[in-house]
Amino acid sequence: MTDNRGLSRKRSQIYILLLFIILLYSNLFIYKSIAGKKNISGFRTNDIIQPNEQISYHFYNNITFEISTDILIDLDIEYDNNIGNRQTSFLINNSNPIELSIEVKSSIQNFGLSQSPQHPKKGGFKFQYGFNCIYRIQANTSIDKLTIRYRKVLHYGIEPEKTYSMALLASDQDSWEIIDTVEDANEYSSEKYLESTLLDIDATTGYYITLYEINVVQDDWTWLITIILVISVSLIAIVVLISKKDYFQYLRTRTIPIEKGAHRLSLDDVLENENRNKIIDLILNEPGIHFNELLRKTGIAAGNLVWHIDILITYKVIGKKRIGNFIAYFPYYQKNPLSNIDLKLQKSRLTLEVLEMIERDPGIWNNIITKKLKVDHKTIHYHINKLLELDLLNIKKEGRKNKLYPNFESEYFKFKINNKKE
Repeated sequence: MTDNRGLSRKRSQIYILLLFIILLYSNLFIYKSIAGKKNISGFRTNDIIQPNEQISYHFYNNITFEISTDILIDLDIEYDNNIGNRQTSFLINNSNPIELSIEVKSSIQNFGLSQSPQHPKKGGFKFQYGFNCIYRIQANTSIDKLTIRYRKVLHYGIEPEKTYSMALLASDQDSWEIIDTVEDANEYSSEKYLESTLLDIDATTGYYITLYEINVVQDDWTWLITIILVISVSLIAIVVLISKKDYFQYLRTRTIPIEKGAHRLSLDDVLENENRNKIIDLILNEPGIHFNELLRKTGIAAGNLVWHIDILITYKVIGKKRIGNFIAYFPYYQKNPLSNIDLKLQKSRLTLEVLEMIERDPGIWNNIITKKLKVDHKTIHYHINKLLELDLLNIKKEGRKNKLYPNFESEYFKFKINNKKE
């Protein structure tokens, strides 16, 4: 009997100990949850953030600032008191501790700059500023990687159905720069968010970050737009189809000055990116394609697409042409007759067939071409005249015949011959 009572007493002690441990861990969990969220009385706070800590600060006027870091951060952050209903997240990776100062104002003028920077101008798109929340960041040491996220919800001033891109302004620049912005969704809540990553942030430079809305023409009348573009581009565009391999070879061997601006990429970096390759493929296959078609066919988020197009235009990989309210994109050729051949030649293909026939059989004349292609002689005469205007042909009169020869001194044929040698 005594043994049974002793056994029961031991069991009771074990149960009490287990209950104590469960309660202890529960309290620690609750404490950690509360420690990760801090309510701030006002619009400013100073705090020390420990390595691998995540803090969510909640200021007046429904302002939320979240920060996650793998190193120690001495944080000082202050908002204008006229800012409200805004949220952002900073994810910082660095090798050394940081003293980080963040100042947030509703407009760039409130920072006291000597002159207002220009709004971004990229690829003919319209950028509209209405976010009214600009973050100025300054650190005492360089930052290896800073990832910025905005929850794409109306509650925080970002409309889910609209297209946005983050913009960056360095203190030594005079205009905003659109930066690579990815739109993604939380895998658990399916809530959308916008994300950009900055690398190698210089300690001697102040950086301003905000959001711009991208105004993109809607595709409601895509079929009509396409017809208009084809007709318009056929009159003014300058391109002919070329293989991607040949085009990349041309880009790598040409001599042309390129102002890289804020971009620090090599040409190989530009050409090897998977998303930019999608864009290049479409433009080479469909010269004159417009933004909405690129958006639909690449599947790249609009803000990200704007970023990649800007890089390709900056490095003169592609060119653009405004046609009414639309921007059409083409391969970029410099000092190459491909840039002189009207798109009508490529659209009908007949002019190129005539040129290829003359190239295969130098000395051929109009009547032979007419018979082989089974096309009216007046039509062939028209296309021959086009090729003569483009300086791609030479005529030699032999008896009553005007024999046609390729002009191998033209840049067009020089370009083809050089590519064959390589």
